[in-house]
Amino acid sequence: MNLFRLAYSIGGLGLLATSLSACLKAPEYSTTPSISFNDIQDIRIQPKQAGGQPLDSIRMTINYQDGDGDLGLTSDERKNPPYDYQKGANKFYNNFFVEPFVRNTVTGKYESVVSKGLTTAGAYNGAFPHPTTTTDSKAAPIKGTLTYAPIAFGLGDIFQPRDSVRFEISIADRALHVSNTITTRSVYILPR
Repeated sequence: MNLFRLAYSIGGLGLLATSLSACLKAPEYSTTPSISFNDIQDIRIQPKQAGGQPLDSIRMTINYQDGDGDLGLTSDERKNPPYDYQKGANKFYNNFFVEPFVRNTVTGKYESVVSKGLTTAGAYNGAFPHPTTTTDSKAAPIKGTLTYAPIAFGLGDIFQPRDSVRFEISIADRALHVSNTITTRSVYILPR
């Protein structure tokens, strides 16, 4: 009788495990990446040498999801088409696209620093590597967060202390699908 009870229990557990695994279905995301805003911070970087100026770095965090998980670029991938540099003419040399905006203190509207001639288009763009959750080349849905800090800037650069700035962000996957564009909340550049 104990053997029968044991077999019955094991069979019941197997049926339960099969039922639960059938309920766990992979999420269905678009193969075009989708992003949403998570966080933005102005980080103060102290000078390494006495008398040096502190620098600021904007750290942006986004949430992402992609239906086939083909996010990120390796340094080797960036050397070959369709991602190679091509003398600056290839947008897809990068996969994280950033356009900075600064608040006009007179009108209260945010203006692109590119259109104001304060920097060139793409100056804040960069590349992020394959997410650590992708361990092989199989297409599979992926979801996570990505933090990006494009560059540090000093006093008198594009942004001034107490400027209110925000950014428009999009990303691209390896199939060159470009995500939706999001706008970060505004952040104030720290006073010196």
